[in-house]
Amino acid sequence: MKRWGAGSAIAASGLVLLLSASCTGGKESNAAEEELPKKNPIATATVVSTAQATPSVDAQKTLKDISRAIPIYAGAQYRDDLTRRDEVMIRNQYGPQSRVYTMATDDSYPQVYHYYTTYLAQFRAYPPQIPYPPEQQNWRTLEVQLNQAMQDPFIPGDTMQVSGQQITLQVAETEAEPKTVIRYIVTPGPIPTAAGAGASTNAVAGK
Repeated sequence: MKRWGAGSAIAASGLVLLLSASCTGGKESNAAEEELPKKNPIATATVVSTAQATPSVDAQKTLKDISRAIPIYAGAQYRDDLTRRDEVMIRNQYGPQSRVYTMATDDSYPQVYHYYTTYLAQFRAYPPQIPYPPEQQNWRTLEVQLNQAMQDPFIPGDTMQVSGQQITLQVAETEAEPKTVIRYIVTPGPIPTAAGAGASTNAVAGK
């Protein structure tokens, strides 16, 4: 009886091992090795189609459609996040019909200032400016009404229409990245200004 009991136990143990090997392909299973569930293809397709349905803003093309003569700094990139932030301020100041396209660059304010003032210097309607802003100013801004400033060029070329959509250029130095912000404010009609045609300012603002 003892021999039979021992033999039965060994046989039962072998049967368990055999069944276990047939279920796992001859090796022990490990939960960490199990294949992760695949992503839902329907959900992925939905995300892609939604992204494609949202049109990206081509600020440079939009501005050039208004006038080919509008100067755009080569190192500046359109920033949708900064544009959305500026929209409230711009509409409060210039009216609900106005819109803004905000660009940014890591180039320094003097570099950007030099580009715009040099470009605008070819128009007699733009008051002469120093080539670089004063170094003693810690916070610098430039504002130009382009329709008024870009008239009567020294070199024959494109000018902006005085009537129609108005473009106001604002360049501002920042304290962080990006270093310089460039705004193009578009309004449907002439903008009244007490400073006169083609006025530009270099103002010190509080931090």
